[in-house]
Amino acid sequence: MKPCKIKIKYDETVAEITGTREQEPIINENLPFVMMLHFIFSSYPKMIKRFPPGKLAFTLNNHPPLEFETLCDGDEISLFVP
Repeated sequence: MKPCKIKIKYDETVAEITGTREQEPIINENLPFVMMLHFIFSSYPKMIKRFPPGKLAFTLNNHPPLEFETLCDGDEISLFVP
């Protein structure tokens, strides 16, 4: 598998939980977007408690991600409160 670097951005409200506004993890290319979300929520369990389903929005490269979309080098994920 080929490694790739992505960027994850958090708005001010979400950054209160993560402690940062931005991260740049190195992942395996073609990791499913939904799996990356799972990793984020597993890393920050307070996020799930504070933002029940439907209260947190996310985009992949400035558009809503498709159901089975995978991540590639340079992709940008944003998590924010709409």
